[in-house]
Amino acid sequence: MNRHSNAWSLSTTDMAETYTLCVQIESHEYYGEFYLVGEGYGTPAEVLDNIAADHLLQISNASRIEEYLLDVLKQGENAGEGEYDSTDADIECWIHVDISYQRYAFGVGDRVVEFTGEPTKSEIASTVTQLES
Repeated sequence: MNRHSNAWSLSTTDMAETYTLCVQIESHEYYGEFYLVGEGYGTPAEVLDNIAADHLLQISNASRIEEYLLDVLKQGENAGEGEYDSTDADIECWIHVDISYQRYAFGVGDRVVEFTGEPTKSEIASTVTQLES
């Protein structure tokens, strides 16, 4: 069962696990969020390792947040709020970034992992390992 359905789905084939990721960004110039919906990752560690890490690193490496946002729009990987809300996700995660105060966090359910300043690849890898245990 999932958050959007009260019926069990019967299938004889393996279904790809579906994830949603809400990316929330705050800065002096911008406040907003956008959504990602995809398949193939069904645990918080997988979503962080394969999807969220790229976004965290792109945000922290962008000289201006607008560059990052424009890049996401150009790539067309973001989903509309309606698609995000109606997706029967196996795992629902989020990223929150406060550019002005250099605060970065990844969360799933009640579990929140905050990074110390701009996240590094090694810090993200360590967090993935923690989430897997």
